[in-house]
Amino acid sequence: MYHRKNCPNPFLIEALVRALLILLLLNGCGGSSPHVADNPASQRFNDVTGKWFFSQKSSPRQAVFLRADQDPLSDLMVLNEAEKPQLQLFINQGGNSFLQESLGRWMDEMKDPILSFTAADLNRDGGDDLALIVQATGKVIAQILLNNKKGYFYAKEKEGSYPLRPGIDNVIAVDLDQDGDKDLFCFGQQVLDANEKPSNHQARLLINKGDGKMEDLTALLMPGLPAGIRDASFADYDGDGVVDVFLVYAEGQNRLLINNGLGKFADLTASHLPHILDDSQHADWADFDGDGDNDLLVVNRSISKHYRAYPGETTYFLENTGGGNFKKRSHKLLPPLPSYKAYLLDANGNTKPDALILTSKGVYYLQGRGRWGFTDETERRLPRFRFFREMAFADVDQDGFLDLFALSPTPGRSRIWLNRFD
Repeated sequence: MYHRKNCPNPFLIEALVRALLILLLLNGCGGSSPHVADNPASQRFNDVTGKWFFSQKSSPRQAVFLRADQDPLSDLMVLNEAEKPQLQLFINQGGNSFLQESLGRWMDEMKDPILSFTAADLNRDGGDDLALIVQATGKVIAQILLNNKKGYFYAKEKEGSYPLRPGIDNVIAVDLDQDGDKDLFCFGQQVLDANEKPSNHQARLLINKGDGKMEDLTALLMPGLPAGIRDASFADYDGDGVVDVFLVYAEGQNRLLINNGLGKFADLTASHLPHILDDSQHADWADFDGDGDNDLLVVNRSISKHYRAYPGETTYFLENTGGGNFKKRSHKLLPPLPSYKAYLLDANGNTKPDALILTSKGVYYLQGRGRWGFTDETERRLPRFRFFREMAFADVDQDGFLDLFALSPTPGRSRIWLNRFD
């Protein structure tokens, strides 16, 4: 707070100071605030799988933390490879274990393969619902299952089923039009049109009408895109307060779609991204340099030699220089290995983004020091077993720090890791 020379107003300033003091007092008496660890150097991830989790005979393909019932604890839902049941729900038992519960009759009778799913409160009733991508007798559909807020999921009669193009096998819930409810972004690596040729629309937008009912507004809101979308990262990249999309491509150039504020996207790849040809797998965002805009960490199986900054480079940053304009930023501490997923979080409670990177030789843990500084804390901070295909994060024990569920391709090897400060 400071005085402007030509408009002093001591009464207004006194009132503002008084209001700030009241807010600080309220915050200290139970209001939410960022969790900062007393001793960040003591942080560890501890494997508590045997105590917390179920007997694992399946091979999980996807996992999501969600709010399945009316308590504030994070529950867990797992999609299995091929076994029955395809989906399993595990209810958080007071922050010290998970207990498997039935999903309801609709899921018990489900026979069509589920390709992927996401969880979000689609009808704004306080419980997380499900959006499934289902392969149903020669066609692909998005199926909405509502939650009765007790972990029982059901489909409304003659509602909640939306046809999609063949090739779509992923869904992400995100508020694209800034109206306060979650929409669905559906995509795949090779989406076909009615003539079984690559569609001009490789992603479909199902816009939530406010009650969990969806409307396909792809033609109105999305530009044409080439095939090859492997993943998508949603954040405000140009600083206008609305969510944009960074599209991760299996081969070739990644793409940047900028939101006009109402959910309509323009492809600004040519003007806003550096030209890089690689085999990208995943991307996540954070403000690495503290300048107030969102940067990206992009992981790849490989990068064409012409675009590498040093031999063996497979992972790099995209630094946001303002307005959603990015430049490549290399960092030799990033693992020089084929990599598959990147997760950015403040694991050690020092308010700086850390990185967990899943590579061909296991998980790397790079602890953030601010302004592009990192230290490799893999051996000190992680349990010994760490070969995983993906992770899901939530504060499962409500201590203010993120814990994780790590999915292994080997049956029985998925893990629950609690974030501890010993």
